[in-house]
Formats: sequence, C-alpha cells, structure tokens
Amino acid sequence: MDWAAFFLNIWAIFWMIVFFGGSIFIHELGHFLMAKKRGLKVPKFSIGFGPKLFSWKRGETEYCISLLPLGGYVALPEMGEIPILEGKSSNGLKRLSFADKFLVAVMGAVFNVLFAFVLACILWICGLRVPEEDCETTIGYILQAHEGQITPAIQAGLRKGDKILAIDDVPVKTFSEIEKAIILGKGRNETNQPQAKITFLRDQSIQTVYLNLMLLKTNPLTGDEIRFSGILAPKQKLYVESFEHNSPAEKSGLEIGDQIVKLNDQELFSFMDLREFLQKNDPEQVTLTVLRKDKTFDIICETQKIPNYRSWLHYGTNELFIDFYQQQTDVKILEVQGQHFNAIPEDGKILSCNGVTLLNLEHLQQLLNQCKERTLMLEIEHKNKQLIVVPNKNLPIEYHPEEQATRLGILFGQRYVLKHDNPFVQFKQSIHSTLETLSCLVNKNSDIKMQHLMGAPGIMRLLHRFSIDDFRRLLWFIVLLNINLAILNLLPIPVLDGGHILFALIEKVLRRPLPFTWVNAIQNVFVILFLGLMFYVMFFDIRRWQGDIKSDNAQQRMQKLLIPIKNQ
Repeated sequence: MDWAAFFLNIWAIFWMIVFFGGSIFIHELGHFLMAKKRGLKVPKFSIGFGPKLFSWKRGETEYCISLLPLGGYVALPEMGEIPILEGKSSNGLKRLSFADKFLVAVMGAVFNVLFAFVLACILWICGLRVPEEDCETTIGYILQAHEGQITPAIQAGLRKGDKILAIDDVPVKTFSEIEKAIILGKGRNETNQPQAKITFLRDQSIQTVYLNLMLLKTNPLTGDEIRFSGILAPKQKLYVESFEHNSPAEKSGLEIGDQIVKLNDQELFSFMDLREFLQKNDPEQVTLTVLRKDKTFDIICETQKIPNYRSWLHYGTNELFIDFYQQQTDVKILEVQGQHFNAIPEDGKILSCNGVTLLNLEHLQQLLNQCKERTLMLEIEHKNKQLIVVPNKNLPIEYHPEEQATRLGILFGQRYVLKHDNPFVQFKQSIHSTLETLSCLVNKNSDIKMQHLMGAPGIMRLLHRFSIDDFRRLLWFIVLLNINLAILNLLPIPVLDGGHILFALIEKVLRRPLPFTWVNAIQNVFVILFLGLMFYVMFFDIRRWQGDIKSDNAQQRMQKLLIPIKNQ
C-alpha cells in the first residue's frame, strides 16, 4: 500500500468535510441563532444529515449528530413546513411578523458571507498562488487547426503578440478572464454560430475582430461542449530550469536561470512557439538570444533528433481492440478494450503469436496480416506467469511507427506569483462569476446549460484536488462557494430562503396571511422540481467524473508511449 497517498487522501477528505460541510453548517447556524434570538420554536438542530448517531436535548431543542457530516439543518415549523418532506402541517402555530421571517431567512446567507469574509482575509494575507503568465493578456500561442478545421483565432487573423484588451466590450486583465469570457459568452452571428468580439492592440493600434467560435467537446460521456477560440496560451517568459543530460543545450554555454527571448532573431512568445518552430523547420542549429543578469547576448545551439513516441500497433476497432507497443526489445500490451479480450492482461509481454516466437512489433504486424483464420493465439508473460489467450477475432490493423522530435535539450520552468487581493476584490469577482453563470443559464444564446452546473459530487472532487495540490486555492474556492450559496439561497424561489422572504413580503403587502394549503402546495411543487434538478446535476457530475477517468486513462496510455527524457 502507498501509505503516503493514503494519508494524503485522508488529509484531503478531512478538509472536504470541514469546508463543504462547514459551509452548509454555517448557513444553518445563522438561521438557528436568529430564530432563537427572535423567540421562534426550534425543535431540532442537526450537525450532518441522515440517520441520527446520537443526540441530546437542551430546552425545547434536540441537538443531533447525524451520519453524513456534510452540513446540517434546523427545523423551524413557524417558518412554514413542507409536508412532502416533513410529513406534518404548520396549522396551529403562531403567525410570525415580516421582520421575524425576513431576519431568520436572510441570516443563513449573512453567515455564509461572514464565513467567506474570514477566509478571504486569510487569503489576502497569504496570497493566492497563480502562474506568472496568467497576469498576461498578450497571446502567446494559437492552435492552427483542430480536427482538420482552422481555428477561429487563425481565421479571424489574430497573431502571437496581439494584446487582448476586451472580450465582447468587457475589459480583461488576465488570461483566465479571457478564457472565462469566451466560454461564458452569449454572442452569435447571423447563422446562429457562437461568436465573440475581440478588441486587441497590435503595433500601437487598437483593432477589433469577430471570432466565429467552434464548440469543443470536453467530456466523452456527458457530451459537454464549450466555446473554443484556438488561443491556447498567453505570452510566457522562458526560463531555463535544467538540461537533458549530454544535450546540445547543456554544451552550448546556456546556464540555469537564463531567459530565452528570441530564436533566430524572432521573438518567442511561449514554449509551444519554440517547439513548433523546431518541428516545422528541423534546423541543424539555431541562434538563441539570451537574457542573463540584465545582459542580452546570442548563443548558437545545435539541435538533435530524438525518439519521442514509441512505435505501437492498434488491432481492432474503437470499442474492441488490443494495442501493442515496442519497449526496447520487448513487445508489450498497451491497452485492452472489449469483453472478447477480457482475459488479456495489460502490460503483459508477448512471447509468441500463433506459435511463432516474436522478434519485434513489425514482426507481430506481419504475423497478424498473415493470419487467415479467425483465431489468434497469443502467448503472454505477465507477473512471472505465462498465459495463452485466444481472442476469436480477425480485426483491422493500424501500425504507428516511432515518432522523432527535434530538440535542444532545455527544460523550462514555470514561475508563480502571489496575488494579495483584498476581501472586497475577492467578493466582487465571486459575485460577478456567480451572476454571470446564472445569466448564461437563462440566456438562449449561451452554450452553458443546466448539465454544466456542479453538484455535490463535482464540488467534492474540486475540494479533494485543491486540498492536495494547493491549500490557498482551496480557500479561494470556499470563498466562491459561500458567496454562491448566499446568492442562490436568496433567489425568490419557494423552498429557498428567498422564497420565504417573498412569501413574507406578499403577506405584508396584502396585510393578511397566505393560506397554508396554498403555500404548502407551491412549496411541494418546487421541492419536486428542486430535487429533480439536484439529481439531474448529480447524474451529469458522476458521468463527468467517469468521462474524466476515461480521458485520464487515455493520457496514461499515451504516457506509456512517450519515451522518458532520462533514457535519451
């Protein structure tokens, strides 16, 4: 067992419970304290949900510790029960004043804001760690084409070095804001295709172009699609972090910490910019303009051709296949898909094919092509055992030869900066983000739909990742989450806090109470709608999780094909 990973996950789960459960608990605590202060009946206050583990009673209130420590709830019968959930009626209880109902309902959101403010102050002091290049809005790299289609940014004539000033007339200050503005955009052209208006600076001249955006599929199982411009990276500073052993760059006179600013007298805007030049031109040597301790000079560096991806063989179709790859002198199984092949172990070494001892991957390709029968017999060595498997399929074969790359042998490092935004700036960003997302959901021109919302499973995934990767990013997300909870709960929708305020306001205007049966009927309808939405979002959360796992497995598969630098 990997004990380090085990304890790291325990650590992450602890903070998931503390912050996710704590955010909901703080909300309910606000209701509870204000209800007590206003003299309302509070028969029950629970920390956690589900079956009761143990409880104690103090005064009229039963305090419970429940099984699922992900929040809590407070029972307030005088605020109006929901029979579909609680199985009882509010008849016979005293009527509350508008002030009572308003203060008790709003205090949950107030406590979320107070909790967010405390965390935002901590983040203000500690600083949020962000990549240095995220502070840039200058384009560093544009993808030329995606799936055979020229990307929108290239079609519109954008270039590396263009400084983006605004998206759809809204100023942007960071690359993250550019990405968010494009994804959440609502513009469309005359043919109803997603469109974004880009205002940028080029050669001291402010210009405007319209990008007819493509939709990029982000998950293989949910079918999620987002607006995509083709702009992949901001302008980056290329700092030398280390060298591949015995590489041309190591011998050229470059030093760790040097910044590469030009290549053959052309300004470099990103690492991908450098890599693309080497692959397209395949030069024998290049001239690097280097910035070292405020001095700029040129260094001539030779290039080298190195194997980049191993050769591999695809035997089958998309849903039913075995992939093989060459690892040094061995032929191994890369990935297996399909119930007919479920006995074949991944990473097993192929010893023979149809009784013929295997020499290499090309030899396997020849044997497969010569196989006239529908029976294929493989002898496999796996975990010190030899297996003979007989996949009863005669399927198409695709051979992918070894790929080579032109390299200098430089490993570049990423630098980070700390952003010390005060709580009010953080609140402004969180409020804008929440309201912008809500506006997208109700705007027919947006490509953000209900399925893109994040439920409890998705939130827990992010909390787990941030708990492990960057605790300050975790604090940032909890600030956003609490502002989000506060705003959503104050929406004038029955069953939410805003719904209680709406009913109380109507009663105040009418100067008479609303009928219990009428109020309860409306609440029950909205409970059903709310639960339906919750399960709908959770379904897509889980499917998105499964799709991400599938994508991660595909990336791991490609990592097996990638030849490690240390072997060069």
